[in-house]
Amino acid sequence: MKQIVFKSTVSSYGTDKYGNKRYGITIPSKLKEKGKELYGKEVIVIVILPDDEE
Repeated sequence: MKQIVFKSTVSSYGTDKYGNKRYGITIPSKLKEKGKELYGKEVIVIVILPDDEE
């Protein structure tokens, strides 16, 4: 199992064909090469909100 840790923002990506909202996480450009490894693969996402954003 590989682990990559980075800070990002959850953004709205419009709606799907059924009208349900879609959301996504942008991988920072400094992790561009590692992002290519992730494309199309199933991942486990753990969300930790910083104390100053609760």
